[in-house]
Amino acid sequence: MPSNLLQPLRIAVLAAVLGSTGVALAQSGPSEAGRPTPAQMQKIFPEQKRLAISDHQARIAILQSGERCLSAAGSSEALRACMKQQREASQRQREQHRASMKALFERNGIAMPQWGKGERKGKWGEGRPGTPGTI
Repeated sequence: MPSNLLQPLRIAVLAAVLGSTGVALAQSGPSEAGRPTPAQMQKIFPEQKRLAISDHQARIAILQSGERCLSAAGSSEALRACMKQQREASQRQREQHRASMKALFERNGIAMPQWGKGERKGKWGEGRPGTPGTI
């Protein structure tokens, strides 16, 4: 084959090779800063799902316990004590779930994601941008 006909073929082969490695890098390389790659998320999915179900069941139990306490309350003080107890139990559950997720990521060599960080605008109580405020 003449060399002038081989040049477009070489370019096409080079483009195909570079394109396919770019796709592979995009699939396995780091995604957005502070976020795990899709491959990493797929690897931890079964345990992440188990932890989510366990967390959900624990939150349901806290709510049911709180409802029983509220129903049995005979005074304002007892009502406040029930609400405080439920709030503290919910906070402990959130902390426990967060620690479980952190351990899951660490066991798999994944940096803890920074989901939600920096996405909030404004101060507490100002609402989200684009939503009408209350007066």
